[in-house]
Amino acid sequence: MSVPRTSAQAETDFGTWSSIQLVKSFGAPYAMARLEHRSYDHAGSTECWFAMAGGGYNFNRWLKGDLSYEYWSIPSAGDLVLHKAVLSLTQTLVRDGLSLSLREKYELAYNPDAKSCSNTLRTRLRGQYKVPRSIFTPYLMYEFFSSFDSNKWVRSLHYAGTEIGLGKGHSLDFFYMYHLYDKGGLTAACHTLGIGYAFVF
Repeated sequence: MSVPRTSAQAETDFGTWSSIQLVKSFGAPYAMARLEHRSYDHAGSTECWFAMAGGGYNFNRWLKGDLSYEYWSIPSAGDLVLHKAVLSLTQTLVRDGLSLSLREKYELAYNPDAKSCSNTLRTRLRGQYKVPRSIFTPYLMYEFFSSFDSNKWVRSLHYAGTEIGLGKGHSLDFFYMYHLYDKGGLTAACHTLGIGYAFVF
């Protein structure tokens, strides 16, 4: 598999990601929805936004899986629209406030204008720690995207952030992300600041 060429890098940008996510638990099964906006061009323009709806199942304490549909609008690519079917499995180990998780996510994206499909595998590793007697849960996270169609690296995301508990089921997520991605055969970079709100009920 091809990897990014760090010696040949395109421009560096700055952007923001903001999101709202809802999760409704029914015991082992759950339903979920998400709305996210992303900016680029030094946070002056909308890169894309997407809406997600889906459901999943907690098989046991350490394994869950979910299936979802995502509608993407991408103004930065000429108002491109994508429809995505997404399947993911997440394994999580927890001990004394420390949590390690590995998520494998498969995306099938359909472009109605080109009448074509693309297939992407996303591998994410996350480590976080619940600070005792605190509302903070800091984390580090790394995610790697590879294309099944071309067997090439697509992008990688490098996070440092913290979740902040606001009360029963409510939380905020603040993070910095260093985003590397392929742009015309060169490796481009974006420094991203993110904020998310989640409600689990």
